[in-house]
Amino acid sequence: MKKSALAIFLIVLIASGCNLPYSQTTAPTPDIVASQVATMLTQPATPVVGIDTPVGSLPTAEATATASPTATSLPTATATTSPEDPRVLLGEPDFTDTLDSGRSFGLDSKAYDDDYTYIRVENGALILTSRYATGFRGWRTGGAKLGNAYLEAKVHVAECSANDIYGLVFRSPDFIKGYWFQVTCNGNWSLGYWNGDDYTDLGDGANPGGALLTGSNQTNRLGVWTSGSQIKLYINGKLVTEVDDSSQTEAGSYGAVIASFNTPNLTISVDEFAYWNLE
Repeated sequence: MKKSALAIFLIVLIASGCNLPYSQTTAPTPDIVASQVATMLTQPATPVVGIDTPVGSLPTAEATATASPTATSLPTATATTSPEDPRVLLGEPDFTDTLDSGRSFGLDSKAYDDDYTYIRVENGALILTSRYATGFRGWRTGGAKLGNAYLEAKVHVAECSANDIYGLVFRSPDFIKGYWFQVTCNGNWSLGYWNGDDYTDLGDGANPGGALLTGSNQTNRLGVWTSGSQIKLYINGKLVTEVDDSSQTEAGSYGAVIASFNTPNLTISVDEFAYWNLE
């Protein structure tokens, strides 16, 4: 692409909002290698869909969809009776998106494909596939913009190994900035904030008390409690950590993130997003 055309294209992208995936060799130090535009969504009832197109170091050839695993009947994460489980404490959620359509993520009639990440809604699930084991981050945001809230997603991972990553994106106010709550196939977790240019590590650790179901073909409930600058992370209803960070305290959209380090065509399926307003 000529520089002048690229400059005009980037202006359009900035006006629409974008997400910037990055690669890393060992968590959590980022090495930004590429950019892509993500979907632009506000409330589920009246979504505004933007453009998803690779830029920067991504291939310029038009991406073509390849055969990828589709959503099937997902196993249920291990039940928890933990007294700290927000799902137990808060009762019925204020909203549950069972992904019967892709409307809330701008995928009602199309898939997103940038040669690196293939994203679609099928059979009641938001499905993300990371094609190559390069650590390239891809994600999709949508749904409502949540302020002080508890957000939870049921995430199923197919074949995975070692440092393959999947997780939640939350408090993304403009589809450029936002927090990432990530877990690995072998049980590590991390929390970080991406401001559009730099990634800040806010915490990481090993599988706390065996909360995360590790390995392939597992379903885990990943939850994020946000209240002002306070952030609490949960795995299957168990509190992982508490962080105080004021990088982003305003309302933002949510979604899912994926990155393969070891497994080509790493695939996750999110068959439910639910949230409880805390204000």
